[in-house]
Amino acid sequence: MLTPYEPVRSFRSSGGTLVAVPKSRLKSKGDRAFAIRTLLLWNDLPEEIRLADSVSSFKSLLKT
Repeated sequence: MLTPYEPVRSFRSSGGTLVAVPKSRLKSKGDRAFAIRTLLLWNDLPEEIRLADSVSSFKSLLKT
């Protein structure tokens, strides 16, 4: 289940499309786990890509 990221303070950059990343128990291997890594990669995407209307537009925005 994905949980939206809700910052403690309100920032201009908090667009609402970020996902909360759970803390991993193991620093070396836990941060490389698929479940953690995919959420970190999603949060690193530009907001324009995260807000894509369809899968095809998402794919085309990823290529550019």
